[in-house]
Amino acid sequence: MSEPPTISKSSFIRGKQCLKSLYLHIHDPALKDKISDAQQHVFNIGHDTGRHAQQLFPGGIDASRGEPREVEEAIAYTQQLIADGHEVIYEAAFSNGKTLCYMDLLVKVDTEWQAFEVKASTAVKDYHLLDVAFQHHVICQSGLPLKEISLVHLNNKYVRRGEIDVDQLYTIHNLTDHAKAMQAYIDENLLEMQTMLAVGQRPDIETGKQCTQPFVCDFYGYCHQDEKVDLFTGLKGVRAAKIDRFRSMGTESFEQVPANMALTAKERTVLRGLFENENKRDVASILQFLGRLEYPLHFLDFETIMFPVPLYDESRPYQQVPFQYSLHKQKHPGGTLTHHAFLGSPPEDPRPGFIKCLLAETESEGSIIVYNKAFEQQRLYELSRDFPEHAYRLTELKNRMVDLMEPFRKQWLYMPVMKGSYSIKRVLPALVPGISYSDLEIQEGN
Repeated sequence: MSEPPTISKSSFIRGKQCLKSLYLHIHDPALKDKISDAQQHVFNIGHDTGRHAQQLFPGGIDASRGEPREVEEAIAYTQQLIADGHEVIYEAAFSNGKTLCYMDLLVKVDTEWQAFEVKASTAVKDYHLLDVAFQHHVICQSGLPLKEISLVHLNNKYVRRGEIDVDQLYTIHNLTDHAKAMQAYIDENLLEMQTMLAVGQRPDIETGKQCTQPFVCDFYGYCHQDEKVDLFTGLKGVRAAKIDRFRSMGTESFEQVPANMALTAKERTVLRGLFENENKRDVASILQFLGRLEYPLHFLDFETIMFPVPLYDESRPYQQVPFQYSLHKQKHPGGTLTHHAFLGSPPEDPRPGFIKCLLAETESEGSIIVYNKAFEQQRLYELSRDFPEHAYRLTELKNRMVDLMEPFRKQWLYMPVMKGSYSIKRVLPALVPGISYSDLEIQEGN
């Protein structure tokens, strides 16, 4: 049995999600999936929020000196800063020889130390509790007693007006009692992980919920590479437990579906499409839907961006800020479509220009057609709240919205190629063969 490697905080959280993932992370890291741009953006948000939160305790020394450092060097430098009397340390590194952690904020109050872990979320999550308990374990066992350990996260009720008020932007939760109560649990799980790594045998763990909860594992592609693609792969609209049962029974036709299995009307439609290639058309409901449309028609779509730390006055953490829209108008049946658009210019707040152009380019009557109107309606509500001088017109637009998703969500029109989904990415190629989101240079909002 070999000596197990040092377990860091991130490795501990990984091991709690899946021991196989921890083993691969240590022994076969090259098998990891490539980090996507969207994932890298999430990582960057976390790092940026941690650095911004340093303003809660200004004037500190960065133990990392703003760059990656060798572990032993970072630990030694942290101890030097403590010995030299520095009372605020950022990215302090600690180890007890078997475990390792970096503390976002380490602050000395009078003669006692307090630690603060910063998260870019807007609430305390279950894995945060493990995170903080692990850090408490490492720091205290390294020889530095902690009076308190807390978690810092963004306050999504905060509204920026002028300079950022960091004390209002962040919420601090004292988790000391919880961290102390979890120390035996931390010890127990550390022993399991260290033993597994010392033995050096990869755990035989089947894929399951742990592959995506609380994070999508970066070995997902490797662990799922041999899974068979079958009739049910990618199917939506039928409960997962029922799909598992169909797979186990080898179900290949609708007649083989157990008579005593309770199916919703939507599930029946999806399964008949799957097994019998059966389309569904509720012509009366579709005609009734179309009859509600009033000309001139407006085909509208928004794009938004979110910032953890709000950039603009009258905005909140992670508020979806509209910065772009596309609008096609058709004044009468069979008429020519005219296109109008707006695109914000950073770093200015795009919303005033967005509102001005949108109100100028929409007619005073006629349906506003969107796909999934809950999204656009919520954005218009927020614009009305944050720019009340335009509330009447924006609310009037919101009330005229018609959801083009409705006929597909309610299955008035259903085609087997949709595979139970009413996402526009499934609906579009089903209705217009030869056109697909996969052909677009930009395929999603992220």
